[in-house]
Amino acid sequence: MPQGPVAFENTPADVLVPAFMVEFNAGPPNYSGTSRQVVIGRALPGSLAALRGLPINVGSQNPNALCGLGSIGAEQILYARQQNPLGEMLFVDATSAIGANPSPAVGTLSFAGTATSAGTVSRYLGGERYDVNVAIGDTAAVVAAAFVAEFAQGYTKFNIGMLAPVSAAVKAGGTATATDVTLTARHPGTETNGWHIEEGLDGDEIEVPGITVTITYMAGGVGDVDMAATLAKLGAQNADWICGPYSTAAQLNVVRDFLSDSGSGRSAPLVGLLGHYTTHNHGNLSTQTAFGQTRNDRHVTLAGIYQWPQAAWCISASLGGEIAFLKNLGRSLANAIEIARPMQTRVLRGLRPPKDPNALFAQADRDSLLRNGISTFTATADGQMACDRIVTTYRVNPSGLSDRTWLDIEDIAIAAYAARYFRNKIQGTYPRSALREDNPANLQGVVTPIDLEQTSVHAATDLNRAGIIRQLDLFVANIRIFPDYANDRVNYYLPITAAAQLRINAVNQTSYLDQSDQGI
Repeated sequence: MPQGPVAFENTPADVLVPAFMVEFNAGPPNYSGTSRQVVIGRALPGSLAALRGLPINVGSQNPNALCGLGSIGAEQILYARQQNPLGEMLFVDATSAIGANPSPAVGTLSFAGTATSAGTVSRYLGGERYDVNVAIGDTAAVVAAAFVAEFAQGYTKFNIGMLAPVSAAVKAGGTATATDVTLTARHPGTETNGWHIEEGLDGDEIEVPGITVTITYMAGGVGDVDMAATLAKLGAQNADWICGPYSTAAQLNVVRDFLSDSGSGRSAPLVGLLGHYTTHNHGNLSTQTAFGQTRNDRHVTLAGIYQWPQAAWCISASLGGEIAFLKNLGRSLANAIEIARPMQTRVLRGLRPPKDPNALFAQADRDSLLRNGISTFTATADGQMACDRIVTTYRVNPSGLSDRTWLDIEDIAIAAYAARYFRNKIQGTYPRSALREDNPANLQGVVTPIDLEQTSVHAATDLNRAGIIRQLDLFVANIRIFPDYANDRVNYYLPITAAAQLRINAVNQTSYLDQSDQGI
């Protein structure tokens, strides 16, 4: 007799000797997976990340041990882990891709005078406060030396001792009453150009009479990271959520091609790795909107920042970590709803608002930024920055028509999650099947277009119940399955509608003295 409708993978069909044969196979898998965050930055020479060269798993390692004390990478991991504490995270050192003859950015703090009263000199570098106690009669040279010593002690953030990615040294040639402190980036390159040095951030500082401090901002860094060489280090590894401070037009063009929906891009049909890049854009409203109009990429999110105290690499890492945590594409159906929930009000811990309240974008400004593909933020009552609306730079379709299909990060995450869920359901149910118009003997190893349609509908039903998609009835009505028997292929049309987000409440509250007279 034939084997019948039971399909075997490893059990022979033609056996004469008596036997009790059992083979073990896994059934269709429940959906789960790894949704990895990738942080692109700079490690110091000799650190673990620099010595490895290739992507390195962050795990729970101290960021200073991984990238070097005083590195950009250490600060990035510190902020990313605050938002994404347990997610799988890789760090990619971009130092080897910085190009030939790079030079570091340099800034100066110029101390002058002699203290006529005791007090404390406070300055903020990269958003962190450094205090120097001053006694009556202390000269500029004494205060400058004390500042260098204090700066060398570093700062503590999230219970971890850190060093700024900038070194400080008293400049030779000064006098007792006029001494400069030179600030030099530990990494050659453009990243630290514009690194914030400021005063009065907390608002409780009192300047020391007789001592003046003049700031010359960080500038002169030369050498841009080659994003093509850096991203190539990822190979075929999963990299759902990538973040880094690299946001020039040239660098974003490389990212666009790397994550493209066509050719060899990670989102192309034959590649299917997917991925999204989060970075920043700095400037006032005009600068932001002008740059936003030059971009149109659903795979990139630009954080619109202006005069934020923390460095751009901290900001992109923090937002990247928050996106990776909330939009974790490996979530089970039971808690997948977070992927569809908007990110408004989510706090980016440790990031401070600008000292100048006018540097915060007002509501009308933020509306304009969003229309130009720039993500927006607000300040909380306790002085932290929070997400307002996180969007991509996608604005128009290939015909040049305004299109909001891929505006929000939620739309990107829902589409990616649904695609992986459909794949998991279809290939998990039919990993190795013959394709026929029908299956009269109900054989396990045969699949028909009707089977594939029903499996797809079941998958959509799961996603609908999980809150990821809506309008299931229209999905069922419009789904199409087209078998191509000559090419061993099936073409699917799966019309999903992403869950919407509650962002705007419009209320008409009408007041009456007596509604009984209104006929309501």
